[in-house]
Order: sequence, then C-alpha cells, then structure tokens
Amino acid sequence: MQFSMNSIDLSYVSISYQEPVVCFRYKEGAELGFPEIRELISLSEKLSGLKPYLTFSDVREKVNITNQGKLVLSDFNNMPLFRGSAILVKNDLYRFAAEFMNQFNKSKLPFKAFTSEEKAMKWLSSIPLQFPLSS
Repeated sequence: MQFSMNSIDLSYVSISYQEPVVCFRYKEGAELGFPEIRELISLSEKLSGLKPYLTFSDVREKVNITNQGKLVLSDFNNMPLFRGSAILVKNDLYRFAAEFMNQFNKSKLPFKAFTSEEKAMKWLSSIPLQFPLSS
C-alpha cells in the first residue's frame, strides 16, 4: 500500500481525496468483501479528516461486492460521515440498472449513476454535507 496525504494505492483500488469527495478508481476484477469495505470506510474517514464526505466510484472495470460487503454497506451506522455517492459506469444500460437497484434498496442517502465523470462531480457538489439531507 502506498499512502500520501491525498491518495492511496491498494491492490484493488486507487483512492484520492478532493475535499469533500473521496474518489475510488477500482481496478479490473476488484472484489469487495467485509474487510475491503471496512478498510475503504476507514481510509475515507482518514482522508476526509474525520469530516463528512461524499464518494465518487469509477466502476467501469468489473467490480464484485460480496454479500458480506453489501451487509456492511447497508448499515449506515458503519459510515457515520458518509453523505452520498456518485458512480461512473460504462454506459446507459449500467446507469439505469444501478439506479433501479438503488431505488429497490430504498437508500436514504443521495445516489446517482453517470456515464460522465464531469457530470457526476457537478452533481456531487450540489449535495449538502450536513443533516438533514433533502431528497
């Protein structure tokens, strides 16, 4: 693991921080289980200086989240500083599928899928970092 003040390179993801956004660029074949999700949450909190943060995830490469990883992500008590997420996907079909699954899961925090990194970052900049969050 390589670590600098604003970036970290792990075997499965490169992480950078541009206040208030933690950016994840996943590597081909990344698998996110319980330990990886816990590690990502911990590193996000450290990079943000223990302040509320948003996430941007580039998932255009194949990424698998295990059932144990999904359990950690489904409990917002595990991520007290997390305020919302944008993901970058390959095409509109993946975008539609991701947003459908998010509605099915009834997430309480802002989430949106994009095919443009610029549009994703612009949308993230509109999200309030303090509670209460508006829908």
